[in-house]
Amino acid sequence: MTLLSRWKLAGIICGALMPLCAAAQSCANGIPVDGVVTDSSGAVIAGARVQAANGETTESDAAGHFMLACVPADQNTITAQAGGFSSLTTYVTRQAGGIAHIQLQLAVAGVETDVEVNGNSSALDADRSAGSRTLSASDVQQLPDDPDDLAQELQLMASSGGSIPDLSTITIDGFQNSGVLPPKSSIASIRVNPDQYSPEYEQGNGHGGRIEIFTKPGSDSFHGALFFSDSDGSFNATNPFSVTATPAGKRRYGFEFSGPIVQKKSGFTLALEKRDIDEFNVVNAVTLDANYNQTPLHETVDAPQRLWIASARGDWQVTPKNVATLSFSANVNDGDNQGVGGFVLPEAGYSSLVSEYDLRFTNMLTWNENLLHETRIGYSWKRTEQTPLSTAPALQVAGYFTGGGATSQNLNEREGDLEIDDDVMLTHGKHSWKFGAQSLGLFIRNYVPDTFNGAFVFGGGSAPVLNATNATTTISAIEQYRRALLNLPGGTPTTYQVTTGNPVLSFTQWRLALFAADTIKFTPRLTVTTGLRYQFQTAPSSVANILPRVGIAWALDQKSRWVVHLRVGLFNTPLGQNYAAQVYRLNGVRQRSTLVYSPSYDHPLTPVAGSIQVGTRWQFPHDLDQSPSGWFEGSLEGDLKHNLHPSVWFAYGSEWGNLRTRNINAPLVSSSSGAAPDPTAALLAPRPIMPDMNIMQYENSSHLGGFAQGAGVDYRGKRVRLNVGYWYVDFSSDGSWNGPVSPQSSYSNKGESSRPDLQRSGALVENDIHFPYKIDLSTQFYLHTGTPYNIITGTDANGDGVFNDRPSYTSESASHSGVYNTRFGAMTTNTVNGDVPRNLGTMPSILHMYTNLSRAFNLGPMNADHPRTLTFNARSVNVLNRTNVTAVNTILSSSALGQPITAEAARRIELGVRFAF
Repeated sequence: MTLLSRWKLAGIICGALMPLCAAAQSCANGIPVDGVVTDSSGAVIAGARVQAANGETTESDAAGHFMLACVPADQNTITAQAGGFSSLTTYVTRQAGGIAHIQLQLAVAGVETDVEVNGNSSALDADRSAGSRTLSASDVQQLPDDPDDLAQELQLMASSGGSIPDLSTITIDGFQNSGVLPPKSSIASIRVNPDQYSPEYEQGNGHGGRIEIFTKPGSDSFHGALFFSDSDGSFNATNPFSVTATPAGKRRYGFEFSGPIVQKKSGFTLALEKRDIDEFNVVNAVTLDANYNQTPLHETVDAPQRLWIASARGDWQVTPKNVATLSFSANVNDGDNQGVGGFVLPEAGYSSLVSEYDLRFTNMLTWNENLLHETRIGYSWKRTEQTPLSTAPALQVAGYFTGGGATSQNLNEREGDLEIDDDVMLTHGKHSWKFGAQSLGLFIRNYVPDTFNGAFVFGGGSAPVLNATNATTTISAIEQYRRALLNLPGGTPTTYQVTTGNPVLSFTQWRLALFAADTIKFTPRLTVTTGLRYQFQTAPSSVANILPRVGIAWALDQKSRWVVHLRVGLFNTPLGQNYAAQVYRLNGVRQRSTLVYSPSYDHPLTPVAGSIQVGTRWQFPHDLDQSPSGWFEGSLEGDLKHNLHPSVWFAYGSEWGNLRTRNINAPLVSSSSGAAPDPTAALLAPRPIMPDMNIMQYENSSHLGGFAQGAGVDYRGKRVRLNVGYWYVDFSSDGSWNGPVSPQSSYSNKGESSRPDLQRSGALVENDIHFPYKIDLSTQFYLHTGTPYNIITGTDANGDGVFNDRPSYTSESASHSGVYNTRFGAMTTNTVNGDVPRNLGTMPSILHMYTNLSRAFNLGPMNADHPRTLTFNARSVNVLNRTNVTAVNTILSSSALGQPITAEAARRIELGVRFAF
């Protein structure tokens, strides 16, 4: 879509919305309601559901604040509900200024309390979206204590909206810049998959779900907790690829403390957590023994990690209408033998130190009953250091093992992020406006000596038969490597790559967005939200990004028990700083990358017969833009008897300018099949721009289109909560969900359109059961179909510098050189630009399983302001000990195509105790 067409589309959508906006009416026959939801100690409750008798619904924000635009005077009952608290119902009357100001204080619910959402739980909530849910503080307590497990489960929850696991955006306290997870004990509420069609959000569900975490403020009385959990190795199962016992263990311990600084004026929250992880990485490769024979290598390598998480927060009631919050958090992760496992040998690993420090300030000002102003300012310090275990050249034998030194070498990446956001929320009559500005500056200073140590690749290919016939044959990568070690014919490496120059890189990337939204409640059964977003960025520059959004919520019946949501919008995905770093670093001036084909194994930079040196540089085109897309979503949700809440949804999306990388100066070679490729002839073929240079360019040339659909039902009862869901995803793309990929041929798109990388359908079953005697059981099951994988030869037959060449189908038998029988049919590596389609293979499905059994004991008399409890719990991850494969062999010539290489951790059991006062 051209720039002019996008401006026209934006104008048409905005123009079509103007009559709707003009039709809005004031709240002449109702009462605007403004208030705060707190617990009995005065601490605010985020994510509480506040509902009027007419069905109008909202949720309290991070400061516990909520607003109902217009509650009919004859239906002036307000009900507030939050997990772990007793519901509260009250009546409101119009006060001075025409608005009702109320404080809803919820008492802690006992285990016997009925916490189901009664009445119109599907009432006209315009923010509900596919996979939406809000987790209260008590819901969060049922989630994993380990931050890594917690992040994984939240990502899995978010995928129920049709998004890809691991791609969801996680934000803390409203800041757009994602940060590390805070300690679970400091979390007040979590919202999963809000309405991402709102213009305040950068990306829609198509690029991943959204997880919004809000932390707890200080309280008016002192509270604290001590906790300890241990996952001893004797309880845990062994990695499925390990031939020896791997007694992995995790210990987690720490404290939290909160209370007032000045009563009713200011409070604080402190938390400190330490994690000791004794994990193992399992090497599952094929190498050569002392006699140069192929031998499987299964090795278990210690990979310990030591992590610190700390946070401090202070809240200050500056005036009755102004609340300021200052927080600081730190996360430090020190690990050994990282990067090892699967094909990667221990020698190719590294030690790492990853740290992040976040300083954040929030000011929330309620000017009057209709106007709320929030400002957020944050600065983050991020650093990643890696120390290689070896400085030798990297060595990749495609489909068999990766050894030598890590290509990252002594990497030291430093980043400072400055975020300034300003939001205004205004309510007038039936209008609720929200508009604001979001700015993020990324200050990058990196030391990146990537491949300064050099890197050999053995990919296999054509070689002489080791006899007197002078015939040729096709050999595997490991046979090629064996011949190199023995100095035999055909033992020349496929390539050698080395980078030289200045490893230091500094640059700044700025992102700015302006947005405005108007939510209009035309009738008690119809709400329309219109919005517009504009965003631009630098490094690289992209300025013309006008993004209109529209949403409609319509109740089908008088009691709003069945609600239809329709949404449509345009989105642009900013270009991450990693792309700019790649271009600025490898521009041929700061750093020079040299790729040598058929080098000498002993002296790779010394020219020998048959060797060819090619330079490589990266660049942006002049017209590179943020990746544009358009998405539509429709859903229906309702309330049935017996507290059943069903929902169905459908989404369609199209992306017409996603990023891909392409060698725009690749050799002009012809496709072929049946004859062994000649790498030298390919490299000597003409190039369109200049000789002996690979020019890798980021382009808006990838397309994606398709749909996702899902259905689910939620039940909340007195003792049981059950959530069941299913979603199906069907897209086609010549690119990827997760960053740019390169086509097999720089001059043809044949065979590229396929299932996008990481695409998954799935299902979930979540339940919480409250047994007598305060025993709680929580279980979660998440099933995802396997992701597609690309079948490749391991060589670069077309000379474009990218090792993603695919084989061709053949009718020849496996007795012919270079022909392999697979479950997909007979394939041959004797091809240039093969005809096997991209992402033909499918990895095994993955089932994640979590369980938590807990029992709380009250110590002393119950006191809502000063409870003392001792809680014991037993938690399990992967309770059925399923082998969840994370990588398979994709090299056709390895004779192990599709066989699993690595898997997630085996079953782990964790015992914990928590004393709270």
